Amino acid sequence: MHTDLPVKEIMTTKVCKANIDESVEVIAKRMVSFGVGSAVIVQGNKPIGIVTEKDLIAKVVAKNKVPSSVKASEIMSTPLITIKPTTSVREAANLMIKKGIRRLPIVNSSGDLIGIITDNDILQISLDLGEFAALIKEHSVGYSEETSGICEKCGKHSDTLKVVYGLHLCEDCAEEER
Repeated sequence: MHTDLPVKEIMTTKVCKANIDESVEVIAKRMVSFGVGSAVIVQGNKPIGIVTEKDLIAKVVAKNKVPSSVKASEIMSTPLITIKPTTSVREAANLMIKKGIRRLPIVNSSGDLIGIITDNDILQISLDLGEFAALIKEHSVGYSEETSGICEKCGKHSDTLKVVYGLHLCEDCAEEER
């Protein structure tokens, strides 16, 4: 990963939350309405656990339990690993890999839930940064390999064209662009 961007820059602030005594049925419906694969279980605004799609399948569906009769407290994953908003995206990714998790709730200095970051968020920012880096390289003032051809600025033939701001330029025109 090419960034030390803090997670607060890319976190989702509209978090799917549920109370510890809510039924799995209610939580699953909320997850669907949010379009997410997890709900952070909170007491007040303090995160204490998480219910994921995997929890729903392994602890409810696979055991043929009735979702309306199962509470979050019975299936939530704990202890919950959280991070601070100043944690870098790189650190968050490393923690996810080390702990084998896909979601990290983000808490402020008081321990209140303020956001969440997922492996998909990290993948997206990594792809965006990769594309951004490619654009910078393509439009940089630096020179790439020399080729022969017609200068796109003055129209003269040159055996030593250089790419400057995405244009193939002869040495004289390339020097003017610097």
